[in-house]
Amino acid sequence: MHRKSFRSSHGTISYLEREGPIPIIFLHGLGGTGNSWMKLSQFITRDFGLYYLDLLGHGRSEKPDIEYTIAVQEDVIGEFVNGLGLENYSLMGNSYGGWVAARYSMDRREPTHLILEDSAGINRTFGELEDDRRKQFVKMVVGSNSLNVESVIDNIVGNNANSVWKIRESEIKELRTKTLIIWGTDDRVIPIENGRRLRELIPGSKFAEIEGAGHVPHVKYPEKVATLLNEFLKS
Repeated sequence: MHRKSFRSSHGTISYLEREGPIPIIFLHGLGGTGNSWMKLSQFITRDFGLYYLDLLGHGRSEKPDIEYTIAVQEDVIGEFVNGLGLENYSLMGNSYGGWVAARYSMDRREPTHLILEDSAGINRTFGELEDDRRKQFVKMVVGSNSLNVESVIDNIVGNNANSVWKIRESEIKELRTKTLIIWGTDDRVIPIENGRRLRELIPGSKFAEIEGAGHVPHVKYPEKVATLLNEFLKS
C-alpha cells in the first residue's frame, strides 16, 4: 500500500492505494481512518485496486473549519473519483462511511457495486440523544484515535442529527446498484435489524451476517469479509 494525497475543494484528502485493474473505494466509520481496512488487503484478490480514504476531518486528511454534512463528504468522493479518472468502481462503507456511500450512490453517481457494512443512515443518530449522552459519545469517539479533533467530531454528530441527511425509504427503494449488506450479529451500535431493513428496501440486495462480529466486522473477521467481497464483486 502507498500513501498518497488528493486535493479536493474542501481540503486535502489522504489515502492508501494498492494498484489493481478494478477499483474499490473504502470509507471508514466516524472517528476512524483508512488504516482500519488494512487487514482486508491480504485477502482481497489482486484483481482489485484498493483505495482506503481518510474522510475529510479524519486521520491524515485536512480538518477545515466547516460544516461537516453528508453532502460535503459526497462532494469529496465525487471529486476523488473524477480526479483519478476512476471508472467501473465499487464503493464500500462501514457505519458513517456506509451512510456516505449510500447517499452518494443515490444522489450523485451509482457505482457498479455498493457494499454497506453495519451502515448508518436509517437508524437514530447519537446526535439525537439527550445532551449528556451525546457529549459522552463524542468524547468516546475522540478518544478512540489520537488524530481526531473534538470540534470536528462534534460538528459531524450534530449535522448527522438533521433529518435532511437521513436515508428515506422512498429514495433507497429506487437504488439499482448491485448491493451487498454485511452486518455483525453482535453489533450494539447499530443493531442488525437495521441491516435486515435495508435488505428489504434495496431491490435485489444480498445480505450476509458475520456471526459474533460487532460494529466493525472487517477488523475482527477480515478473511470472512474479504471472501464475501471477492465473491460478490466477481458475480
